[in-house]
Amino acid sequence: MKIEEVPAASHALTHSLYGHLFVPNHALETYSLPCGGRISLNVKSAQTVKKGDILYTLVSPEVNALVADIKKEEAAIARCGEEIASVSQRLTRLKAAGTSNSDLEEQLNFKNAEKRQLERELEVSKVKLNILVMGAEIKPENGLPTLVVRATKDGIVRNVGITQGSWGEQGAAVVTMSNLAAMEIEGTLYGNNVPDFSTVRATRLSGRDNKVLEGTWRMAEQVDEEKQTRAFYFTPAELPADARPGQLCRVDFYADGGEEGYVTIPDSALVKVGIDDVVFLEVKEGTFAMVKVKAGESRRGMTPVKGLIPGQRLVVKGGYELRYLLPADGSQQKKAGHFHADGKFHEGEDH
Repeated sequence: MKIEEVPAASHALTHSLYGHLFVPNHALETYSLPCGGRISLNVKSAQTVKKGDILYTLVSPEVNALVADIKKEEAAIARCGEEIASVSQRLTRLKAAGTSNSDLEEQLNFKNAEKRQLERELEVSKVKLNILVMGAEIKPENGLPTLVVRATKDGIVRNVGITQGSWGEQGAAVVTMSNLAAMEIEGTLYGNNVPDFSTVRATRLSGRDNKVLEGTWRMAEQVDEEKQTRAFYFTPAELPADARPGQLCRVDFYADGGEEGYVTIPDSALVKVGIDDVVFLEVKEGTFAMVKVKAGESRRGMTPVKGLIPGQRLVVKGGYELRYLLPADGSQQKKAGHFHADGKFHEGEDH
């Protein structure tokens, strides 16, 4: 069984096409090695990754050398600070006794200058390290400084370009991620047969709920001479959390001036009861109501109907199974039963 929201009214459907969700090139992000080293992978191809998840770690001799230099410089600054404190204390005691020592004063000045120079060198080393690791986190692991590279956004691992435990050179591509939030729907219009429209709306035809998507669109300017087709792209403003590349979508084109009170719904939602056209609405989870509608002329698998309100939850697949629960002639109720996950009705209790 599938559910779809009743679309907005006051628009006439002029065309529909089917396409699939895909990840455009601008939504791909490649994580490359900031420096040479040995890689430990934490992800696999097609794996779903959340922002902040570890993609890989890297042990690099260059990083190790810079970290060692920084530790030496920090230790030298600490020693210099201790010597400055010691000389300062001696000068303080001499001053309290009413004497002075020019050699100690000169030594203190020298040590202060040395400490300032060491601090400048330390700052330069830290900048070099930050540039080298490109902002990656550094953690000690097995006694070695280890780069930890994390995902900057949610996505799916599209490709892993390096073998687990191998050595990689600086700039080598390790992981390519697909940003699912930036997915688009790609469809095809034939030749120069572009419909008149003012509004475009898409519907993801996956899962129990056929999710209606608002968004923006663009169309290829040129017609493919070989195929005589023109590419059409729809960019949803927001995608469901379970959206994935390859999911089937329907893109509907609407023009202004539709007949008042009519909305356009899939033919599969309409069910015949005698001579009447009816649809089923989900009024709450697991509870459905039958509504009689006035149907217009079907076009490209879609029919304009009157009697529905935009936003209602319409059963677009499984209506005839619900119809099975109605008496054939209005005088005798069918036996009680249940629906399975496949949408089929079965008499008796569900065990």
